[in-house]
Amino acid sequence: MSKLMKAAYLPGNSTVVLKEVEIPEPGFGQVLIKTKASTICGSDIRAIYHEHLGKGPEGYQNKIAGHEPAGQIVKCGPGMRRFKEGDRVILYHISGCGLCVDCRKGYMISCTSPIRAAYGWQRDGGMAPYILADEKDCVPLPDELTYTDGAQIACGFGTVYEGLEKIGISGNDAVLVVGLGPCRACHSYACQGNGGSKADRCRCCQGTLSDCP
Repeated sequence: MSKLMKAAYLPGNSTVVLKEVEIPEPGFGQVLIKTKASTICGSDIRAIYHEHLGKGPEGYQNKIAGHEPAGQIVKCGPGMRRFKEGDRVILYHISGCGLCVDCRKGYMISCTSPIRAAYGWQRDGGMAPYILADEKDCVPLPDELTYTDGAQIACGFGTVYEGLEKIGISGNDAVLVVGLGPCRACHSYACQGNGGSKADRCRCCQGTLSDCP
């Protein structure tokens, strides 16, 4: 296997720059993932692609872009506790400290530790043939889901599900989902899956989704 790969960076002027970089080696508790799919988040467009607007957790630090990847583990570092080579995984987009209250509850996105880092923002992400990831950030990808399914779950559906878990949607609830795009669709599916009835309204025609052309 070549020791180099091409990776995508976002300089902030509505372009993508491809650079040749070394394929990383996994350290203790880390895995090397062969990227099979990596989708684009609206946050990438809003805060990085056109102009570097993000600060703090959204501050882009000239890393390989892409925080919605899925792939297959091809190499493991020492100290593995759950995953092995050949496993199909989704990469959760936030690598938290793993020790704070939010991380222990599974809300790594709310981690305020200085070592918190988002893939594709403060550490290298998925717009490259290989990704170096911490084992703790990997989520098993079931065989019935494709890698593209997994990439869309990684941030978009995962963020939606986390929010709905926090408010506890159930069969007792009727939910109004406002807006367009993938996250709106994810909200609708997740609400139905949790037993909630949905009332969708589409901005394009001011009618229900069934009225849309």
